[in-house]
Amino acid sequence: MGLFDWLNHAKRISELEDVSAHLSGRMDEEELKYIELRARCKRLLDRTEKAAARVDSKDSIEANGETVAGPETMHGGRLSEHQREIQQKILRRRAGI
Repeated sequence: MGLFDWLNHAKRISELEDVSAHLSGRMDEEELKYIELRARCKRLLDRTEKAAARVDSKDSIEANGETVAGPETMHGGRLSEHQREIQQKILRRRAGI
């Protein structure tokens, strides 16, 4: 084992250290991306839960002595009696009844 072998080993070790440092930096970047993605998903889930709670609360509100159904009040509008009947038929058909 001569001087050139030692220099070759030192060069290889230096290259491995560079690769390790690069991979470590990439891992840190990916961890940050994951944290951001997780926070974004949590916000979306929170919004969905709040929207579901609003729909549930609208379902329980009584208007003029009758309970307001969810599909009738969605998007801020009300369905006419005929539209409600058609909506119920569609929902029954989807449910396989």
